Amino acid sequence: MAEYVVGKIDDIPEGKGIAVEAGRRTIAIFRVAGKLYAIANRCPHKGASLCEGEVVCEDGIVRCPWHHWNWQLGDGKLETDPRQGLRTYPIAVDGDDVVITV
Repeated sequence: MAEYVVGKIDDIPEGKGIAVEAGRRTIAIFRVAGKLYAIANRCPHKGASLCEGEVVCEDGIVRCPWHHWNWQLGDGKLETDPRQGLRTYPIAVDGDDVVITV
C-alpha cells in the first residue's frame, strides 16, 4: 500500500466533492459534516464522475449526476442494493495535508 498527499484540507469544500489522482487511480474526495471520505470516482453503472454528484444528506450519500444512484460514502455501498459497491480508501489529515492510502 502507498500513501499519497493529494491536496490541502482547505481545497475540499464542505458538502462537495473533488477528483484527485493517487498513483494511477482517480479518487473522489468529499467533506461532509467535517468528515472526509474517499471513494472510486467512477460510477460502475455508466461511468459518471461521482465527484460531480450531489451530496444529498449529512449522513454521507452522494447521488450520481447521470442516473441518480445513491452511494454511501462511508462504505461505498449502493443505497438501494448493498450487494453493489464502490471501492473506498483510507483518508487522513496530516497537518493541513490530505493523505490517501491506496
